[in-house]
Amino acid sequence: MIKYKIADGTTIEGSVDEVLTFLTRMAAITTYSSDDELEIHGQPFKKVQGPARQGDFIVYETAPYGFLTPEIAYLVRSSGVDNGAIILDDDGDEYDTRGDDFNVYRLKGKE
Repeated sequence: MIKYKIADGTTIEGSVDEVLTFLTRMAAITTYSSDDELEIHGQPFKKVQGPARQGDFIVYETAPYGFLTPEIAYLVRSSGVDNGAIILDDDGDEYDTRGDDFNVYRLKGKE
């Protein structure tokens, strides 16, 4: 277990892998330009309808479980079943989003 204290006094605590996953996600630099667009690592993504595909990002407005964080962009690693998508959750585990409510963002020009 390690503790990481941020300048504002917030403490992040967990295993090395958990803290690394959290800090990596926070460093992804996601910028919301509007409700329908966001920028990740300098690339523009647009909100789309329909199932998520590999390479898309999904964003929960309200996370259904404690191992998911609202308003964080999760990379879709592969398509799941029944319009789900496979992502890595906050614990670093593969998670099938089947049945969850989230927004799908796709790289502009790939819609």
